[in-house]
Amino acid sequence: MRSWIRVLALLTFLAFAWAISADHNVRTERISGSAGDVLEDNPVGRLKVYVYELPSKYNKKILQKDPRCLTHMFAAEIFMHRFLLSSPVRTSNPEEADWFYTPIYTTCDLTPTGLPLPFKSPRMMRSAIQLISSNWPYWNRTEGADHFFVVPHDFGACFHYQVKTSRIFPV
Repeated sequence: MRSWIRVLALLTFLAFAWAISADHNVRTERISGSAGDVLEDNPVGRLKVYVYELPSKYNKKILQKDPRCLTHMFAAEIFMHRFLLSSPVRTSNPEEADWFYTPIYTTCDLTPTGLPLPFKSPRMMRSAIQLISSNWPYWNRTEGADHFFVVPHDFGACFHYQVKTSRIFPV
């Protein structure tokens, strides 16, 4: 008896799935052109990102201290930095930049068992912002609104000390 109920339930499910998967009598019309036309104006080609060259204590030395950061679940900050360094969107002229990337590795402080220790991260972020705002004019002209950090840890939204009053918005 149980097997008949299972078979009936399965057939009901499959019939229902087939019925909602598509209206089988709908006429479709092909739109002329190619998908390449959508990006004809090449918006990515116009995007320019300036990558700050920060002292190595914010990134390279942290990675040298613990190479596990390259394979850790929070390695996105390292790979984004590497990607942007060789990306066609990178510009060496900050005056033509749309965005400014600040390469700090906030989640690469790991315990011996590989867990992240993000306790130093807020201080590191404040230090980097202080360095950028005192050595380059770009942070100050927009209060950091055109700057971005990659902070893959879920505490990342709390790392900026004035997140409620600044123009930095966690995404």
